[in-house]
Amino acid sequence: MREEQGIIHGLELQGRALIPVAADTESISFLVGTQSLRHTNMLYKVVLDEETGQLGKKAYRMGLGEVWHIDASPENPSHVSCTYGERAGPSGWRRAAAVLHLPEAGGVGDGGEGDEVGEVEVRASLDPILGGGEPTSVTFQPNQASKVACLVGDRLVLGDLGEEEVRDEWSTVHSVRGQTRVAAARFNPHRNCHEIATACGSQVTAWDSRAGTSSWQLVHSSSSQGNIRSLDFNPNKQYLLATAGDDGMVVVWDTRETKAPLHSSLQHNHWVWSVRYNSFHDQLLLSSGSDSRVVVASLASLSSEPCGHLVEGEEGSRLEDGLVQVWTEHEDSVYTAEWSAADPWTFASLSFDGRLVLGHVPQQVKFSILNLG
Repeated sequence: MREEQGIIHGLELQGRALIPVAADTESISFLVGTQSLRHTNMLYKVVLDEETGQLGKKAYRMGLGEVWHIDASPENPSHVSCTYGERAGPSGWRRAAAVLHLPEAGGVGDGGEGDEVGEVEVRASLDPILGGGEPTSVTFQPNQASKVACLVGDRLVLGDLGEEEVRDEWSTVHSVRGQTRVAAARFNPHRNCHEIATACGSQVTAWDSRAGTSSWQLVHSSSSQGNIRSLDFNPNKQYLLATAGDDGMVVVWDTRETKAPLHSSLQHNHWVWSVRYNSFHDQLLLSSGSDSRVVVASLASLSSEPCGHLVEGEEGSRLEDGLVQVWTEHEDSVYTAEWSAADPWTFASLSFDGRLVLGHVPQQVKFSILNLG
C-alpha cells in the first residue's frame, strides 16, 4: 500500500495546543496555540486549500501568555476556550483560563516584526469558577456552547458562561491515591451529552453532567499502565470508550461492563498523549505520543461499520483490525492529534518543536471503507 505523506508547516515558536474548528464544517481548519516563555505567543487559524494543497493562516497575538490547552466552540467559529500560563507578580507564574474571541481581522504573518496580526479578545474570564486553583483544561459541552467543563487540580467544575457573568453549576472531586490531578475529560456525545468522563491516574470516572453524580468507573489494571492521558467516546456507537496513556497502549472499553477491556493494542513505544475516534468512520483511531509517532489504526470489529475491505490485501477482502499507517514527520513529542471537523480523511498533529503536520488517510483505505474497490 502506498503511504500518504503529510503536509509539513513549521511554526515560529514551540507548541502543544491544537483543535479542529468544530463550527466550521465547510473548510479543513484547525486552531493552533504556541507556548513560549520568552516571546509573545500566538493563536493561528490554519486552513487547507484542498485544490492547491497549500495552507492559509490567520494570526492572532496571544498577549495573555503561553497556550497550554484550547477548545473550539461548537457553535461559533470565532470563540475558543484557552488555558494559559501568565506572569503573577515580578517572579511568579500561574495558569489561568478564559473564553476568547478571535476577530475576523486576523493577519497572515507569523507575528514577527512588521506582520499585521489580530489581537485575541477576552470574552469571559473563568477565574470566578476556578476557586483560586490552576486549570488544566477547559472544554465546551458539544451540544451547548454556554457550558464548559473545567479541570482544576483534582476537581471537575461545570461552568455556565451565561449572558452577563460566569457561574459554576456544580463541582466534584476525582482523586486517586498518589494522584491529585485530573489529566483529561471528555463529554459523551450520546444521550444529549448528559455524561462526562474524567481520567485520574489509571482510573476513569463518569459523571452525570446535569448533577455531578458518579455513574460508572473503570480501572486499567495493566502493571505498566501508569497514567491515562487521553480518552474519547465512540461518536457513532454507544458505550464504547477509548483510553491511552503511559504504557503506549490504545484500549477500548464497554462502559456497561468495565472489569476488562474489549481491545488493547500497543501502538506506541512511549507515552500516548492523544487518542481520537474518527467522527465519520469510527473504525479509524488516531493517536500520537512522546515517541514522535502519529498512528492511524483500524478497529473494524468494534465499529458501527463492521464490514469493509482489508487495509493490506487483495480487493474484496474484509477490513481487519490493525495498523493503517504511521506518520514519522515529527522529531519531538506529539502532544495533540485531531481529525478535521469537515473532512473525514484529514487530520492534523502538532509536536512540541512547533511542527504542524496535516495528514490524510491512505487512498486505498478510503476506497475500502467507501466500498469503491
